[in-house]
Amino acid sequence: MGRRKKLIPSEEVTQTQKVELLESLDLAVVWLDAEMRIRYFNIAAGELFQVSLRQVKGMPWSMLVPNLFQNMDALQDQKLTVHEHTLVLPDAKKVRISATISACELGGEQGWLLELFNIERHQRITEEDERWHQYEAGNMLVKTLAHEIKNPLAGIYGSAQLLEKRMKQWDETGKSQRFTQVILSEVQRLENLVNRMLGPRLNEEKTPENIHHLIRYVLEVVEPNKPDNVAIKLDYDPSIPEIEMAFESMVQALMNIILNAYQAMEKHGGILTIKTRVERKFTLGAKTHPLVAVVSITDEGEGIPPEMFDAIFYPMVTSKQNGTGLGLPVSQNIVREHDGLIVAESEPGETSFHIYLPLK
Repeated sequence: MGRRKKLIPSEEVTQTQKVELLESLDLAVVWLDAEMRIRYFNIAAGELFQVSLRQVKGMPWSMLVPNLFQNMDALQDQKLTVHEHTLVLPDAKKVRISATISACELGGEQGWLLELFNIERHQRITEEDERWHQYEAGNMLVKTLAHEIKNPLAGIYGSAQLLEKRMKQWDETGKSQRFTQVILSEVQRLENLVNRMLGPRLNEEKTPENIHHLIRYVLEVVEPNKPDNVAIKLDYDPSIPEIEMAFESMVQALMNIILNAYQAMEKHGGILTIKTRVERKFTLGAKTHPLVAVVSITDEGEGIPPEMFDAIFYPMVTSKQNGTGLGLPVSQNIVREHDGLIVAESEPGETSFHIYLPLK
């Protein structure tokens, strides 16, 4: 039999500390006895398999991962690794994993250690980290340009006002004033656009708020904009605690997404589903949070054009004829100021925006 390893070699570490260490891992760990029966797995494994230890304790390990290892005879001499395997979960969802099984001693008892790595989760974290940095760079560029544009606009606006006053003295017909009014109106419009590019000023105080109260409030505000052929479905997790937030800013962030969903379903109608959940050990940027609240807004509209999908959180990018392309960037900026992130998924007939907010 191959060389066995101990999970924690130091004798000074207590059994409780060993368990706490295993529970803190993002890696799914399953410990099997000498007969390959399930005796223990950590929180990450329970989340991966969507079962509790009580449900499967004492069962053969193949109940969790059938057809994982094809050549178990080689296990006597060395550990076995499968670099990619498709795991079918109880809800029929498929997850790609890599797995390693090796001889292991735990608490003086001989057994086997099964380690499972969620490939898709790692890939998602990598992709979101890349998007996070791309958004940061794009947002900084846009804000810099907006500041540069804002200064000359102020000069143009002031000069147009002075010019209008002088024209009043010698232009009795008022025809010339119409031209200055056009200049003033257009400069004001551009200034409003630039202010939206700069995003909201999040100087309001953050207070503990119920996320479902926020959703209910936004739905009431946008009720006049809801098409008659759109229905709303609410799927709440009532256990979500209050979240520290700048309420008015978060109203704007959520409102932008819901209004986009309404517009996407104007032609054919459909159901707008708003779902809240809690996820454990979720990575946002470079930080892993023990718990995050997730608000998912899903519409049954036309979907986001594939060629535009990767740029939807950049300012001035829009598929709408009369759109400014500022709603989603503003929403992303607000959520980012709350240490969160908005992630989008889209295909024809179903588009989802997931708002992740860390729970303190």
